[in-house]
Amino acid sequence: MDKPRTFTDRRGSLTIAEEGIEVPFKIQRVYWIHSVPEGEERGMHSNRVCWEYVVAVNGSVDITLEDAEGRCTYHLDSKDKGLLIPPDTWDEIRNFSHDAVLLVLASHSYNEDAYINSYDEFLKSIGK
Repeated sequence: MDKPRTFTDRRGSLTIAEEGIEVPFKIQRVYWIHSVPEGEERGMHSNRVCWEYVVAVNGSVDITLEDAEGRCTYHLDSKDKGLLIPPDTWDEIRNFSHDAVLLVLASHSYNEDAYINSYDEFLKSIGK
């Protein structure tokens, strides 16, 4: 997990995720996930080409990532924590707090053909 630069003074905090520094790719798409009903999951896919940088700008969420090296779960609960998701990484997003807002900065525009939506197909694609 990455910690973007945060500047705090008497007026509050400003946190930066800058292209080429915290975000190591050109940003082509920005979206946010919110109002997720209790118990629902998001993600459950891998992208063949797209990088993503995600930040829980409100509330909290758990993100499990899996690649050829293994599987790890991250708890995002702070506006000044970011998680980089490279291509060919399976992601499972769970445990959204009622007030969660997950901001996503993506390296590519949406392309349905770039996604792997089957876990078995994903495992084959990474040689497992």
